[in-house]
Amino acid sequence: MVSRPSSNLPPGIPVENSNQRQLLELIGRIGMRLGTRTFLVGGPVRDMMLGHASPDLDVAVESSSRRFGRTIAHELGGRFLYHRRFMTGTVTLSDSSHVDITQTRTEEYPRPAVLPSVKPATIDEDLVRRDFTINAMALELTPRAFGRIIDPHSGRADLSGHLVRVLHDRSFVDDPTRVFRCIRFAVRLGFEIEPRTLELMRQAIVDRYPALLTPERILYELRLICAEPLVLQMVEALVREKVFEAAFLPDGDGQPGHLLPDLARLVQGRATPDLLFIYLLSTLPVSERFPIRREERDAADAVNRFGPTRARLARARRRSTTYRLLRPIPEPALRILALLESGAAGARIADYLGNLCSVKTEITGRDLRALGLEPGPRYRQTLDRLLCARLDGRTRTREDELALCRRLLRRVKS
Repeated sequence: MVSRPSSNLPPGIPVENSNQRQLLELIGRIGMRLGTRTFLVGGPVRDMMLGHASPDLDVAVESSSRRFGRTIAHELGGRFLYHRRFMTGTVTLSDSSHVDITQTRTEEYPRPAVLPSVKPATIDEDLVRRDFTINAMALELTPRAFGRIIDPHSGRADLSGHLVRVLHDRSFVDDPTRVFRCIRFAVRLGFEIEPRTLELMRQAIVDRYPALLTPERILYELRLICAEPLVLQMVEALVREKVFEAAFLPDGDGQPGHLLPDLARLVQGRATPDLLFIYLLSTLPVSERFPIRREERDAADAVNRFGPTRARLARARRRSTTYRLLRPIPEPALRILALLESGAAGARIADYLGNLCSVKTEITGRDLRALGLEPGPRYRQTLDRLLCARLDGRTRTREDELALCRRLLRRVKS
């Protein structure tokens, strides 16, 4: 049974009378029952202070994180996945929202850009390891102290000053993914990057620390950026600060000049985050090391290789020619190209996606057998010719197709 919300949250934490407020209080009570203090940490605290919605919750406990996660999942009817190496886990609830659970811990980086080793610690020590001051705050959920803000690094002051600031000088060296996150938070929140932080970030870029990251970690950050409403502004900042060159490209190579204009057209055309990500992949030196799905790899490659097809498509006079040229191209690539291409090529891609790709013949292989055609390669050849006739308007009904089929079979026999 959920108790009535208490009223001791600091001003600016807008969770009163909400399901989220009740969930936080329940989490705090479960923690107390298990003998551990519990805290809302990181981004959700920042967003609450800014009055922004935070659909998922990041919860830290000072002990028993695995037992705590299992209990939360059991009581809320969710599923719990635990990652022993980092003492973290995620409870996925029935509405697909998440409660991310972590043990309060310290981190030690054996060398730049590698994942850290961790060990349990207090909440104050845990906040020291975080990326930016505005993400290094905690809100206690333990019932007797519910709503107490822990802010050892003046995160509230930087929220008020609209600043993104790292906690220490080696932040971007220890974890160069913070270069991407620094830009993402600054653009999303409309904040400035604090001068010393900007200096440290730019030096890490010059020293090419992002290149030490695995492709998996970089691509994870790019997926997050592609899901942001201000994705164009974020990528503009990445290009301006030469982050792509530092992460992927040899010295002297730069991003293609069409990247930002093309991305602007995709955003204006309301391309989905998945399509934006595939487009970014098409501008990067994709290798077998990239942990991407085969469909993403093929689509990015198709966008890159579209040049010769563009010229042939512009000369196409029949819809069947358009169909044959575009049928081998993965649909995600075509949806990207439909927003990027203009003139005849763009119009024919739109026609293919809107009309041609769904055209079917009414005759099937069973009909061909009934007409006396033996199964084999000629089945596919005949059906393809029937489809082209349908696409070009030379047949409109099943009877038209049967008549054409009979003529084709007579030619084969003769």
